[in-house]
Amino acid sequence: MVSVLVSVRNVEEAKIALRAGVDLVDLKEPEKAAMGMVDLSVVSLIQNALPFNYPLSMACGELCDVPKQPDFLPIGISFYKFGLSNCKSTGNWVDNLLLLKEQVLLLNKSAFLVPVLYGDYLKADSSKPFALLEMLFEHSFSAIMIDTWCKDGSSVLDWITVDELLQIQNKCDVHNVKFALAGSLNLERVARLIREGVKPAWFGFRGAVCKERSRNKTIDFDLTLDLITGIKRLNSL
Repeated sequence: MVSVLVSVRNVEEAKIALRAGVDLVDLKEPEKAAMGMVDLSVVSLIQNALPFNYPLSMACGELCDVPKQPDFLPIGISFYKFGLSNCKSTGNWVDNLLLLKEQVLLLNKSAFLVPVLYGDYLKADSSKPFALLEMLFEHSFSAIMIDTWCKDGSSVLDWITVDELLQIQNKCDVHNVKFALAGSLNLERVARLIREGVKPAWFGFRGAVCKERSRNKTIDFDLTLDLITGIKRLNSL
């Protein structure tokens, strides 16, 4: 059974996602970048507007842009996502990632640092997702996400094949690692993936639930509810 992650940028969108039945609310500012981070003041407002201790995911930018002392990280987040763009140009990125993992655990011992691997890795100056898995498993990362770095309307399926996703999924299953998949997904693409056997812990959405299907527009309740209903139907097949 797969769950639904929806990225929101403010309190109003978070309430819409919650009311529609989204499994995991993800905080992201889509106009900034693939992993654009919302302002810390917005994080607090969303946390206060949702039920106490409601689990949240959060886009925290690209690893290569994070300072050595990331005191900008808010407490109370369950999943802190960092993109791995420009890693090929940053020789010590693995050490930086491991240091960041330790700092996340200091904020919350039950929190996860989630490395975001990019299907369009060449555009992102990163490495092929499958090639990064063994390193992440070796260092006990418990969750990963695959997304697209360049938000040009292309889907993650334009950059990575179903067979590759199945290989990644199988590897994650063996190592008991949660796997999330995003990148201009919609219900039709998800239906195809599920039929082919790709069943991550979460499918992530933004544009598919926004007005005019544009990730920079506001989330629409009816579109979000339709998506949730469709995913539930697929889960029951």
